[in-house]
Amino acid sequence: MKASNLIRWSGLAAVVAGILFTAINLITLLILGFGQGLSELLVRSVISPIAGALLVLGLVGLYTRQSEATDVIGLISFLFAFFGTMLALAGNVWANMLAYLGWALFGVSSLQARIYPPKAAVLLTIGAVVTAPFSTLTVSGLGSILVYASLIASTIFNVALAWLGFVLFTEKGISAEHPDRAE
Repeated sequence: MKASNLIRWSGLAAVVAGILFTAINLITLLILGFGQGLSELLVRSVISPIAGALLVLGLVGLYTRQSEATDVIGLISFLFAFFGTMLALAGNVWANMLAYLGWALFGVSSLQARIYPPKAAVLLTIGAVVTAPFSTLTVSGLGSILVYASLIASTIFNVALAWLGFVLFTEKGISAEHPDRAE
């Protein structure tokens, strides 16, 4: 299999990860409304590891596609997002901050590289910046209003992730004359 096909398929992994994490958020909203914490825990413990693995695979492809067009900030953003996400998946709560910082920088570097649609890069950056503080606050259980705000912010991030993955998988939004620039 050609490397370009692997990169494209990692876009599909990002799409599925974004959809799965959004589904987790919606299920969490439903469960919060009905007050059933055990069901939420079961859903999260089954779906989250799968979505997390797909997220990391998607990130590798998203970065690889724009790696030549980014500078050191692009590499740093990838490393922060990659290692922060890996540590967060392993259960380190504060690694979420590192991961979202990396994802925010990744959005900025994507905006500068102009490989992906600018609106998707801006949405990813906003989603990461807004989700970061909530990711540690809600884990500490500071109140349900923060949980709702966190779920909304996380959904924005996941929609942007799925959008970037879709662009990578379908190669729509990338000009034929200038494959390194978004339309």
